[in-house]
Formats: sequence, C-alpha cells, structure tokens
Amino acid sequence: MFPIDIRTIYLSLTITSIINLILIGSLYFQIKNRYPGTFLILLSFFISATGNILVFLRSAIPDWISIPVANTLIVSSTIILLIGLEQFVKKKGYQLQNYILLLVFLLVHSYFTFVEPNLNARIINISFAYVLVSFQIAFLMLKRAPASMRKITSPVGYVFVGVFAIQIFRIIYLLQNNQKLTDYFKSEVSEALFILTWEIIIISLTYSIFLMYNKQLLIDVNAQEEKFSKAFHAAPFLIMLSKFSDGEIFEVNENVQSISGYHPNELIGIKSIDLRIWEHNSDRLKFTSDLLSNGIVIEDEYLFRKKSGELFPGLITAEIITINNEQSIISVINDITTRKQAELKLRNSEASLRELNSTKDKFFSIIAHDLKSPFNGIMGFSEILNNQVKNNNYEGIEKYAEIINTSSQHAMDLLTNLMEWSRVQTDLIKFNPEYIDVVPMIKSILELLKSASEHKSITINLNSSFNFILYADKEMIEVVLRNLISNAIKFTPHKGAINIATLEKENEYVISVADNGIGIENSKLEKLFRIDTSHSTLGTNNERGTGLGLILCRDFIAKHQGKIWVESELDVGSTFYFSLPKN
Repeated sequence: MFPIDIRTIYLSLTITSIINLILIGSLYFQIKNRYPGTFLILLSFFISATGNILVFLRSAIPDWISIPVANTLIVSSTIILLIGLEQFVKKKGYQLQNYILLLVFLLVHSYFTFVEPNLNARIINISFAYVLVSFQIAFLMLKRAPASMRKITSPVGYVFVGVFAIQIFRIIYLLQNNQKLTDYFKSEVSEALFILTWEIIIISLTYSIFLMYNKQLLIDVNAQEEKFSKAFHAAPFLIMLSKFSDGEIFEVNENVQSISGYHPNELIGIKSIDLRIWEHNSDRLKFTSDLLSNGIVIEDEYLFRKKSGELFPGLITAEIITINNEQSIISVINDITTRKQAELKLRNSEASLRELNSTKDKFFSIIAHDLKSPFNGIMGFSEILNNQVKNNNYEGIEKYAEIINTSSQHAMDLLTNLMEWSRVQTDLIKFNPEYIDVVPMIKSILELLKSASEHKSITINLNSSFNFILYADKEMIEVVLRNLISNAIKFTPHKGAINIATLEKENEYVISVADNGIGIENSKLEKLFRIDTSHSTLGTNNERGTGLGLILCRDFIAKHQGKIWVESELDVGSTFYFSLPKN
C-alpha cells in the first residue's frame, strides 16, 4: 500500500468536515427553529468546513487566504459554536474576551506568516486558541448548563475535554520538538497522527450533537404526550378517534364511560357502525354525508344511545384529520341532557313564565358558556392534533425523533465505516492473523443480528463442519461476516431464508452467504466493490445502508490476499463469497 502524505490525510479531514456539515444541515432543516442556537451551530460547521477547504488549497490560492484567513475561520467557528451552545442551554455569556482572542490570533498568525515565517509558532497559536475556547465549551456543557440538561449536554462537554487535553499535549510536544519546516504539508508524522485524531474528534462532536438533540426531542415528545394525554382524558365530553377507511375505533378518552356507559376497552378495535350509538340510522347517514362534503361537522345535535339503551341528546363535532399518514376521524360528543331538560322545564312552566323569562337570559348565558367551553376544548384539541400531525408539533415531533435516531444511527454507521476505511487507507489498522474458529464467530454474529432477522421472520441456516479453523485477522473477518450477513438480512423479504456455508478446498477456504432476496442487476454487480461508484440500496423494509460496507469487506479480504465476489439473479437472490488462501 502506498504511503499517504499529510495533504491526503488533510483531504480526509476536509471531506469529513463537509459530511458533518451536511449532517448538521439535515438536522437543522428537520427541527427548524425549535431550539435556539441551532442555526449558529450549523453556521459554525459551515465556517469550519470552509476553513479546512482553504487550508487544503494552500499553494493553489494566495497564502494570506490559506493561512491567516483560513485558520481564523476555523477558530471563529469554535467561538460561534460556543455562542450557539449557550443559546441552546439558555445560558448567555460574555464574548468580548473571545472577540479579543480572535483579533490577537489573527495578528499573531499574520506576523508568523509574513513578517517572521514560523510554522511551529502558528501551530502553537492555533492550539492555544483551541485550549481557551474548548475550556469554555466544556465548562458550559458540564457545569453551567442547567442541572436538568446536563445528562444530554455532557457528551458534547466530554468531547471538548478531549479537545482541551489534546491541544495541551500538542503545545507541550511542539515546545519540546521545534520543527524547522515552513510548509505545513511537509510536517512530521506526529502531525499526521494529530490530524487523524482530530478527525475522530470532529466525528465524535457531530455524533454527540446529534445525540444531544435526539435526547432533547425525546424529552419534548414525552412532555407533549403527557400534555396531550391529560387534555384528552380530562375533557368533560366523549372523544373518539377512528379510522376513516373502515370506522375502526383506535382511541377513546376516559369520560366515554360516564357519558355512554361503555368501558374504553370495550370500544377499542370495533367499528363505529357496529356500536349502534345512533338512535336513527338516517341521522348517521346525514352526519356522514355532511362530514364527507365539508370535512368537518360542528355541534350538530342528534339523539344517541347509551350501552344501557337509554337515549341522550348530544352535540357532535367531528373532523377528518391525518394521523401517521392515514386519514382518521376525531369525533367529540357533548352530552346536553341537562341543558335539554332545562329547556323542557322552561317550555312546560307556563305558570312561572314571567319568572322564567327574567332568568332566561342569565340561564342561556350560562348555557352559552357551557357550550363555549367544550367548543374551545374541541378546537383546542383539534389544534393540538393539527399542530402535532400536520404542523409537526406532536406526531411530527415523534416522527422527527425517530429519523434523527436512525440517521444518527445511520450517520454513526457511515462515519464509523468512513473512519475504518480511512484507517485502512492510512495503514493504521495492523494485520494480526491468528488461528480462529469461524463457526462460533458466525453464531455470535447471528445472535447480534437476531432481532433484525426475527423482525422479518427470516430463517438462517449454517452449513459448516464443527471446527472450521482459519489463520486470519479475527477482527477483520468478523467485520466482513457481519457486513455480509447484515446485508443478506436487509435484502431478504419477510419469511425469507439465508444460507451460510463453509467449504475447504485444496488451496483455500471459501465462505458464502446466500439469500433469496431481491437480487442485483448485472450492470450493478461490478460496481459493488468500487469506492468510486459505491452506492446504497434500500432493503425490503426500507432499511438504509452506508454504501461502504462492501468496500471495507473488499479491503479486509485483500489484506488476507483473498478474493471476494458475488453471484446474483434479479428477484431470485444473491450469494456473496470470499476465499482465504491456506498459506
């Protein structure tokens, strides 16, 4: 493998910065302005990525851009991140000292670039600035943040504790080992190791920020769910949610029992037409027609039947809404028996007509209030649902929380694979072969992926001799097997089958993973193991991949001087093979 110079390693760092910017950008556009400081966090990643690009372009662009300007952008991005995080935790701080720091940094950097060129001094200048700003961020996230938020902010704080420690070590090292070079991209090996460490740091930072937002969203979901639940069950009227397609009831509030006599568990799962709550079928047909025509019905009065058969007058308000991309109906029935009885007494009390007339206005003002309160409750409840489902307030929050977690997870998978691939390319992963028994390893991986296979009811068969001993790097082979088996589960349909087999030949060992999934087009087979045309296809359950798993498999098998290939037929399935030489 050819050695990779500092510029190539810095290119990896720059690409990682751009990927992190894209991930933070996706996070920003998902949550918009829900949390203060998010835009500044996005801006800091943008400025940092811009600075890294300018540094990478050194010698292709003027030095005043690629050295003082680029590095000032990188340092300023950290200060902007500090301000954004302060807004997120709602702890405003003074920034005058940081503005002075930025100005001094620019002057010092310019001096040691143009007046007295000194690469060592410039690196110490950058490290010193990072020490000061990272200490502030770590202190903010671990101590200044409200106690209730520290559990979600502490991962970011720990990352910057790492930044602080690394930069202190870097300063001490540089003071003890004064470099005479003036070209950064011709620095010593120690600087290459620092860049790789720094790449891990910014990956960890991105993941910790995603984790912080994910946890905060989950807290908000729980709070919104509690708020919704209390409003839903405390409402003094009957609330019922049913599917628009077939009328199946899937949620009712607790007051349904006091109004209709039905226990909530009796109603869940049955169809509203089978409930026979309408006294007259013609009323049900009219209500349904009005709802289909207008999409909403507000306080129409009908007679309804309780579980006991007793009739009661009620005002029904209903609206067609969307929950989880499925049309549903929210129906609210207010029992107005008391009001109707009062009206009846008014009509039948001719002897006390004058007295009743004198109190009628007052009575109806009370009735109006009684009607207005439930109506406000209905509209408020509808607004909650509309905001939650249509305007991403409740259902939307839960939905967003679920994506961030999968991305993060997907982002984390992607970044982990990127890091592993980067380590392979820079020869940082050492090849340590040993004698390993493959069968227990495969069983361990199957146990790890058990939930994914059981979720799709996939049958996995292992056809191997009791002892199948290889002389190979255990960690690399484990990564290869995990990727191949995970891909097989991903592309195998519900109740499909996967067959794992081992074969010992004269000069080599062969392991295969076969599925009866969707298969791969012939035109795409040759692209599977190429980094320049890597792609990721959605699985049978829309599972997302990173697009780098097979690339890692190829590189790890190449470390063993082995081969990896695939045979596939569209809509029939695929079989992935890899072979390892015996010698």
